[in-house]
Amino acid sequence: MNSSSKWLIIFAGIIGTLALIAVVLVLVTGGKNVTLLAADTPQGTVQQYLIALEEGDYQRSYNYLSPNLPGTMSYDDWLSQNTNRPAGQTGWRATLGKTVQNGNYATVEVMIETSYPGGMMSSSQSNLPVTFDLSETGNSWLITSPTYIYWIY
Repeated sequence: MNSSSKWLIIFAGIIGTLALIAVVLVLVTGGKNVTLLAADTPQGTVQQYLIALEEGDYQRSYNYLSPNLPGTMSYDDWLSQNTNRPAGQTGWRATLGKTVQNGNYATVEVMIETSYPGGMMSSSQSNLPVTFDLSETGNSWLITSPTYIYWIY
């Protein structure tokens, strides 16, 4: 083996090692450092709802919705309406914003950032403000609106 081939192999090994380290760092640190809010607050309820959706735990997310709404769907109907994602969507991320509480009612503003593949060298992102309405029931808060997960489409 000549010296240029040796250098090429060493260089490829270094590049491969750096790529592996980068992938491991992304997998280990990517979005998992979330401070959980108190579950008995409006913003904590919305946060837990969104985490359950992100984890694909639809039964748990459904449990954060108020059952006392006109036209409330069964879990099976809600699930079939809300889990048909279009092909090609890569994901979404939520950032909690302002919370306004007025007695037994509250609103929590959330910014939903969705990203869709846009081609070989680009992607398309959109930011969508979503306001969650909640009502207090006993010692917990339940989401009254939106009940349809329209931001993932």
